[in-house]
Amino acid sequence: MCLEENTRILMADGSQKPVREIRIGDMVMCDLGEPKIVRNVWQGREEHMMCIELKNGSKIILTDNHPIKTATGIKRANEINEDDEISIVYGDKSKIASISCIEYNDRAFNLDISGNFMIAEGIAVGDFEVQNRR
Repeated sequence: MCLEENTRILMADGSQKPVREIRIGDMVMCDLGEPKIVRNVWQGREEHMMCIELKNGSKIILTDNHPIKTATGIKRANEINEDDEISIVYGDKSKIASISCIEYNDRAFNLDISGNFMIAEGIAVGDFEVQNRR
Protein backbone atom coordinates (compact mmCIF):
# COMPACT_ATOMS: atom_id res chain seq x y z
CA MET A 1 0.00 0.00 0.00
CA CYS A 2 2.54 2.59 0.91
CA LEU A 3 5.32 4.11 2.97
CA GLU A 4 6.52 3.47 6.52
CA GLU A 5 4.90 6.04 8.83
CA ASN A 6 8.12 7.93 9.65
CA THR A 7 9.11 8.38 6.00
CA ARG A 8 10.07 12.01 5.46
CA ILE A 9 8.35 13.72 2.53
CA LEU A 10 9.80 16.84 0.88
CA MET A 11 7.30 19.66 1.32
CA ALA A 12 6.80 22.56 -1.12
CA ASP A 13 8.56 24.96 1.28
CA GLY A 14 11.69 22.78 1.32
CA SER A 15 11.06 21.30 4.77
CA GLN A 16 10.53 17.58 5.40
CA LYS A 17 7.60 16.08 7.26
CA PRO A 18 6.85 12.48 8.30
CA VAL A 19 4.16 11.07 6.01
CA ARG A 20 1.97 10.33 9.06
CA GLU A 21 1.73 14.10 9.74
CA ILE A 22 0.71 15.15 6.23
CA ARG A 23 -2.90 16.24 5.76
CA ILE A 24 -5.24 16.96 2.85
CA GLY A 25 -4.45 20.44 1.53
CA ASP A 26 -0.73 20.33 2.40
CA MET A 27 1.68 21.11 -0.43
CA VAL A 28 4.42 18.61 -1.26
CA MET A 29 7.22 18.86 -3.81
CA CYS A 30 7.00 16.51 -6.77
CA ASP A 31 10.10 14.97 -8.34
CA LEU A 32 10.20 17.63 -11.07
CA GLY A 33 10.51 20.43 -8.53
CA GLU A 34 6.88 21.57 -8.71
CA PRO A 35 4.59 21.93 -5.67
CA LYS A 36 1.53 19.65 -5.65
CA ILE A 37 -1.48 19.69 -3.34
CA VAL A 38 -2.29 16.59 -1.29
CA ARG A 39 -5.79 15.51 -2.38
CA ASN A 40 -6.10 12.51 -0.08
CA VAL A 41 -4.20 10.50 2.53
CA TRP A 42 -4.51 6.72 2.94
CA GLN A 43 -3.54 4.73 5.99
CA GLY A 44 -3.40 0.99 6.62
CA ARG A 45 -1.38 -1.65 8.46
CA GLU A 46 1.41 -3.65 6.90
CA GLU A 47 3.12 -6.74 8.29
CA HIS A 48 6.14 -6.73 5.96
CA MET A 49 7.97 -3.98 4.12
CA MET A 50 11.02 -3.62 1.92
CA CYS A 51 14.06 -1.60 2.89
CA ILE A 52 16.02 -0.10 0.00
CA GLU A 53 19.32 1.61 0.78
CA LEU A 54 21.14 3.69 -1.81
CA LYS A 55 24.86 4.29 -2.18
CA ASN A 56 24.26 8.02 -1.59
CA GLY A 57 23.09 7.18 1.95
CA SER A 58 19.33 7.44 1.38
CA LYS A 59 17.15 4.68 2.82
CA ILE A 60 13.43 4.07 2.35
CA ILE A 61 11.02 1.54 3.84
CA LEU A 62 7.97 0.82 1.70
CA THR A 63 5.58 -1.90 0.57
CA ASP A 64 6.74 -4.31 -2.12
CA ASN A 65 4.25 -2.96 -4.67
CA HIS A 66 5.10 0.73 -4.23
CA PRO A 67 6.30 2.39 -7.46
CA ILE A 68 9.80 3.85 -7.63
CA LYS A 69 11.24 5.87 -10.50
CA THR A 70 14.41 4.32 -11.94
CA ALA A 71 16.78 5.21 -14.79
CA THR A 72 14.91 2.67 -16.97
CA GLY A 73 11.35 3.60 -15.96
CA ILE A 74 8.87 2.97 -13.18
CA LYS A 75 9.29 -0.24 -11.20
CA ARG A 76 7.57 -1.62 -8.14
CA ALA A 77 9.83 -2.07 -5.12
CA ASN A 78 9.78 -5.88 -5.54
CA GLU A 79 11.00 -5.49 -9.15
CA ILE A 80 14.06 -3.46 -8.15
CA ASN A 81 17.47 -5.15 -8.21
CA GLU A 82 20.94 -4.01 -7.23
CA ASP A 83 21.78 -3.14 -10.86
CA ASP A 84 19.08 -0.44 -10.96
CA GLU A 85 19.74 3.27 -10.60
CA ILE A 86 17.07 5.02 -8.55
CA SER A 87 15.82 8.54 -9.28
CA ILE A 88 16.48 10.95 -6.46
CA VAL A 89 15.84 14.67 -6.01
CA TYR A 90 15.37 16.66 -9.25
CA GLY A 91 16.34 13.94 -11.70
CA ASP A 92 19.67 12.83 -10.23
CA LYS A 93 20.28 9.07 -9.83
CA SER A 94 21.89 6.80 -7.23
CA LYS A 95 22.88 3.14 -7.32
CA ILE A 96 21.47 0.65 -4.82
CA ALA A 97 23.56 -0.49 -1.86
CA SER A 98 21.13 -3.10 -0.49
CA ILE A 99 17.58 -4.44 -0.68
CA SER A 100 15.91 -6.43 2.10
CA CYS A 101 12.50 -7.54 3.36
CA ILE A 102 11.73 -6.63 6.97
CA GLU A 103 9.07 -7.38 9.58
CA TYR A 104 7.04 -4.23 10.17
CA ASN A 105 3.57 -4.71 11.77
CA ASP A 106 2.63 -1.03 11.95
CA ARG A 107 0.90 1.80 10.12
CA ALA A 108 1.76 2.74 6.56
CA PHE A 109 0.62 5.76 4.56
CA ASN A 110 0.21 6.94 0.98
CA LEU A 111 -0.70 10.28 -0.54
CA ASP A 112 -2.70 11.34 -3.60
CA ILE A 113 -0.95 14.21 -5.36
CA SER A 114 -2.71 13.92 -8.74
CA GLY A 115 -0.70 11.04 -10.17
CA ASN A 116 2.75 12.45 -9.57
CA PHE A 117 5.99 11.30 -7.98
CA MET A 118 6.89 12.74 -4.59
CA ILE A 119 10.27 12.88 -2.89
CA ALA A 120 10.32 10.46 0.06
CA GLU A 121 13.63 10.20 1.95
CA GLY A 122 15.24 11.84 -1.09
CA ILE A 123 13.85 9.17 -3.48
CA ALA A 124 11.24 9.64 -6.23
CA VAL A 125 8.26 7.41 -5.38
CA GLY A 126 4.79 7.33 -6.90
CA ASP A 127 1.65 8.52 -5.19
CA PHE A 128 -1.54 6.47 -4.68
CA GLU A 129 -2.72 7.10 -8.25
CA VAL A 130 0.60 6.01 -9.81
CA GLN A 131 0.62 2.91 -7.59
CA ASN A 132 -2.83 1.86 -8.79
CA ARG A 133 -2.24 2.42 -12.54
CA ARG A 134 -0.42 -0.85 -13.09
